Amino acid sequence: MAAADEAAPDGGRLLVAEPAPGVARLTISNPAKRGALDAPLLRSLTTTLAELDARCVLLTGEGRAFCAGYDIGALTTEGYDDSDGHPFQDALAAVAAYPYPVVAALNGYAIGGGLELAITCDLRIAAAGVQLGMPPAKLGVVYNHAGINCFVGAIGTARTSELFLTGRRIDAETAERWGLVNAVVAAEELPAAALELAREIAANAPLSLRGNKAAIGAVAAAGGALAPDVAAALDAERRAAFLSEDLREGLVAFAEKRPPAWRGR
Repeated sequence: MAAADEAAPDGGRLLVAEPAPGVARLTISNPAKRGALDAPLLRSLTTTLAELDARCVLLTGEGRAFCAGYDIGALTTEGYDDSDGHPFQDALAAVAAYPYPVVAALNGYAIGGGLELAITCDLRIAAAGVQLGMPPAKLGVVYNHAGINCFVGAIGTARTSELFLTGRRIDAETAERWGLVNAVVAAEELPAAALELAREIAANAPLSLRGNKAAIGAVAAAGGALAPDVAAALDAERRAAFLSEDLREGLVAFAEKRPPAWRGR
């Protein structure tokens, strides 16, 4: 397992591995701060995603924490000003913009910015019993409206209000009922289950993965009503897929009852 280059000597780092063909696993490693996100770690996440070509990215944490959110120590000493960009917002944008699916494997608690990082991923699978929460009300923070919008889109206004206005934590089982996570598995089964999900995704047609992820994201962002230029771009991707070698290969492989050999064109 390799580590992304930029990391403070006593700060977090991003561990990068390829556990299966077409799958990249990124592990948030900051054990001294329970997986908190500091600026070097966030920049590593942004640059690493820009360099990857994996057909599925698996994002997870270490030990008892997926991610405890943005580093409180940095907030205390440096403050937080995202009016002109910020490593946290850049990292979220990089996850959202990654052309292939990103799966969050919640091995431990996901709090604050850590939970927003998880919900920015396309799918979430959690270990039974892990705690999730949004504590801005308990810290005196007014949360970024773009982040709140992600929660409203995923779990609705009522549940988002409960999460943000009470500051209470919920367990993984409650999160699954709310639609905040897609599946819950036993803690000891999470690594294998998450990797199997990532393998299944990575084995699918790359043009379909890219096109469908783009379409889902655009429709979600637009609330169902797309701007004409966005709709035209998505239609162009769909038409290209219908004319692709991959579509012909997929149809032949299906008829021959064999795995398709995708070429991404």
